[in-house]
Amino acid sequence: MSDSPKEIDSTKKSKHHSKHHSKHHSNSKQSNSKHHSKSNSNQIQNQEIQSKIKKFNKFLINQANKQIGLMFGNKKTSNFQIYCGKDKILIPCHKSILEARSKYFMINRRENKFNSIYFNNFSSEIVKPIIKFFYNGKFEFDKRKFDEYFKFANQIKLKEIQIKIELEIQSIFNIENILEIYFKSQEINSKNLSQNCEKFIFQNIQFIISNPNFDKYLNQNQNQIYNFIGLISLNQTITNQLQIIQQIEQKWNQNNQKKLIKLIKFETNQNENENENENENENQIENSFSTLLNQISQTKSINQFQIQQIKNKSISQLQNKTVLLNSNIEEFEQENQKTEFQINQLYEKKRIIQKEKEKLEKIKKQIQEIQEEYEKRKKEIEEKFQQLIQNEEKMKKENLQEFNKRIINLKDLFEQNRKKDLENFQKKIEEIKNKFKERKNINLEEIDKKYQELINFPKLKTEEDLKSFEETIQQFKNEFEKNRKEIQEFKEFIQQNKIENENENLDKIIQEIKNRIKFKKNKYLEKIEKKIQEIEIKNENLNEIEKIIQEFNNEIEKRKNEFYSKINPQIKNIQNEIENQKLKIEILQSTEKTTNFLQDLSNSIQQHDQKLIEIDIPFIVECMNKFPNNEIIQENGCFILQKFTKEKEDNQIEIKKFNGIEPLINVMNNFPNNQDIQEKGCGALLNIAVNKENKIEIRNLKGIEPIIKSMNNFSNNQDIQKKGCGALLNIAANNKENQIEIRNLKGIEPIIKSMNNFPNNQDIQKYGCWALNNLSFNEENQIEIRNLKGIEPIIKSMNNFPNNQDIQENGCKALLNIAAFNKENKIEIRNLKGIEPIIKSMNNFPNNQDIQKQGCGALLSIAADKENQIEIRNLKGIEPIIKSMNNFPNNQDIQKQGCGALWNIANNKENKIEIRNLKGIEPIIKSMNNFPNNQVIQKKGCGALLNIADDNKENKIEIRNLKGIEPIIKSMNNFPNNQDIQENGCRALLNISANNKENKIEIRNLKGIEPIIKSMNNFPNNQDIQEQGCGALWNIANNKENRREIKKLQGIKLIKTAMKKFPNNQDIQYYGKLALKRL
Repeated sequence: MSDSPKEIDSTKKSKHHSKHHSKHHSNSKQSNSKHHSKSNSNQIQNQEIQSKIKKFNKFLINQANKQIGLMFGNKKTSNFQIYCGKDKILIPCHKSILEARSKYFMINRRENKFNSIYFNNFSSEIVKPIIKFFYNGKFEFDKRKFDEYFKFANQIKLKEIQIKIELEIQSIFNIENILEIYFKSQEINSKNLSQNCEKFIFQNIQFIISNPNFDKYLNQNQNQIYNFIGLISLNQTITNQLQIIQQIEQKWNQNNQKKLIKLIKFETNQNENENENENENENQIENSFSTLLNQISQTKSINQFQIQQIKNKSISQLQNKTVLLNSNIEEFEQENQKTEFQINQLYEKKRIIQKEKEKLEKIKKQIQEIQEEYEKRKKEIEEKFQQLIQNEEKMKKENLQEFNKRIINLKDLFEQNRKKDLENFQKKIEEIKNKFKERKNINLEEIDKKYQELINFPKLKTEEDLKSFEETIQQFKNEFEKNRKEIQEFKEFIQQNKIENENENLDKIIQEIKNRIKFKKNKYLEKIEKKIQEIEIKNENLNEIEKIIQEFNNEIEKRKNEFYSKINPQIKNIQNEIENQKLKIEILQSTEKTTNFLQDLSNSIQQHDQKLIEIDIPFIVECMNKFPNNEIIQENGCFILQKFTKEKEDNQIEIKKFNGIEPLINVMNNFPNNQDIQEKGCGALLNIAVNKENKIEIRNLKGIEPIIKSMNNFSNNQDIQKKGCGALLNIAANNKENQIEIRNLKGIEPIIKSMNNFPNNQDIQKYGCWALNNLSFNEENQIEIRNLKGIEPIIKSMNNFPNNQDIQENGCKALLNIAAFNKENKIEIRNLKGIEPIIKSMNNFPNNQDIQKQGCGALLSIAADKENQIEIRNLKGIEPIIKSMNNFPNNQDIQKQGCGALWNIANNKENKIEIRNLKGIEPIIKSMNNFPNNQVIQKKGCGALLNIADDNKENKIEIRNLKGIEPIIKSMNNFPNNQDIQENGCRALLNISANNKENKIEIRNLKGIEPIIKSMNNFPNNQDIQEQGCGALWNIANNKENRREIKKLQGIKLIKTAMKKFPNNQDIQYYGKLALKRL
């Protein structure tokens, strides 16, 4: 955590700067104006560049669409054939384009091995425009045949075209065509279109009926008009239903009369041509007229009958609604009665609360008394503290004096050691001098010897001998130079050791040596020049000299190689760093270079060519920050950071150091519609959030919100849902503030939705269960999960994947936490049959310690409800708890959760018997004996034995036979200050000793009376301990020897004091009186 910045006093600062304010005011304005102009020009340039990039992208997309559009109908390049209608008209296509657009062709390819398909029910006029849409994205169709297009789109499973058809047909709605569109939409089963038609009809029904096209529609479609009348009668929004129905009837009759007159005219014309007699024609006309009248009356009666049927239907529906309303009223009255009963219960609870308030007031008075005593003691302690401070100051002064003395002694020792070191150093220098003198004398002697040898050699005869002789002279020169180098090295040695006093003497010695060497050298050269023509060199001496030179050269080369071997790698590293920096600068100069660089890097990571250790994270973060609006750069950056942080804690810490979390969040906010960026961003945050500090950083940078948004926006993308659940899982783990933040941002709902949408995806189910587990550590989140129906998908995932250990473990964990301290959640788990999968997972994976631990814990929290206790027994859930305790006796967590589960389950008579029959008492006693220092196991073990022994004679005997009384007494003795252990221990001994003589004797023999009396002494203000202690002493006192023991330990006084302190506690008074009677 960074320290908060210190504030500066504004008054002091203004005084110092008032003198120079007027001088620099004008300059500051000029500089600001320049800066703003530069920044504005840069912004305009950036905007222009971005607009050009967008135009270029649009141009590329249009060109691509045009090229794909040109491929339509090309037989040469096609690899798939579609045949339409009965004539089997051919449409050449491309497999890849069809499969990319519709899943129908993917499924057909798997089922059908041929490269063709037949649509016999659809003509080429309907199929062609839809297939063309696959190529160019444009859809133009004949709106009169929209129903056929819709059917074909439904067969191919193309929702896009169905939606387009619905939208375009809605734009055509008018009074003339609405009925035709409506009845066609019902044939197609288009709900949206039919609903919109109904709205239009109800708004404009009078105009529709009055329109002359309505009469034509009556003549053509009689059956559909019946459905239309039924629709009007069932709608309650229309005010004048009967009037509208009557108008339709009148029009119906008028149309029938018109038909009649036409028929009469037609028949009369025929009869005039055929028959000459007028009488016969009149008779025929009368007959035809009568027949037509009969037809009209029949049609009228049919219509009236159908209308009556519709009316009867509407009346029956209204009657049903009234019956439902009456039933709802009855239910409401029943609920009122329940609420009244609950109100009465609440009033009773109020009375109880008032009594408890009175008790609390008494406790407050006692607390005030304790506070007064505390203040007195505080004053005494402060006085003592001041005395201690004074004593400490005195001690400090004394310690300072002693310290000064010790420093003086150390100084003396230091000077003594320094003198010794100087003496030793001078001795070493003298030794070096002597060695140097010896070497000097030896060199001079050798030179004299060689000089005499040369003089004694015979004369040189040829030029070759002269050349060889000159070479020997150069060798001697080299030897002299060696001596010079040795002198210089000796000088440097002296300078390194910083011997200032003796530098002058040494310089003198060195100069003398140099002078002598020069003198000898000159003499030597003069003699050689005189005797050049007289001397001959032997081959043996020359070979020796050559060997010496070669050895010298070899040593020089070795030293060179060593020097370069040390320096070369350093030089290479520096050169590589310089080249890398140059490359970075070149890459950052343009978007193309950065995109290519990041694209190559991401590809190499995918192919495992590039090592993740070699990635330069600060540079990648810099690229993302410099080009925030470039999708390709941001996508590749997210991918690299995701891979870099996977399963490596150091890398997760390194990203926070280089501020790499913020650009990830910015990317997700800037490109909410890019699925790849959202997926990779969620994946990177998933990995980063494993680190504790990174979780806090993500919350501070508001990085939780984009994860939730991406899950809501892309609910059908499995990868985003998986990584989103994983990210929220890690962010919520062991962080209370993040758990609250996720709830406030409505982040629990998308987790539950993803589990419901993808029930067959094991990763989503695993991460979803895990995320709900981490979030359910917060009590308000438990309620939120229940309200959003989040318990059901956990149970379903456990049932769907019984062999997946991760899902089973996380499911048990989630149900454990959701049920903890929440009654309604416990009931909800039972109602959804969530207890069964917990038991199954424990039975399926008996060797998995994590599942056993979480299973026992889940049953522990669920078993706090009475009905759940019965359900666990019916589903045979007690047995796996006992098995897990027996299988893992050294696992403290399993023993702790197992004892707790049996404690809650044993709060039922039949369950107590079941636990004894399954030999479940023994593992409780073993766990208490194996872990005597674990306070939680001791508390839950005492609680389990307490409930098992309650009102069950056989269980009391079993506990004694298994030597279960001893660990209860030991735990009370080992933890005298733990109130829970003392209370549960007293209760357990109370129940074990009730109506059992042998157990009373056993408690006395094991010295179990003493811890009961101690706990009453140690906690005189704890009503529960006093109550259980009085009850235990009452039961144990039904024995002469036990009475003596209680009296010896002054148990009677404790019972009396408890009765005086708590006169309103009925149980203490009851147990106390009975105990005093026996004693």
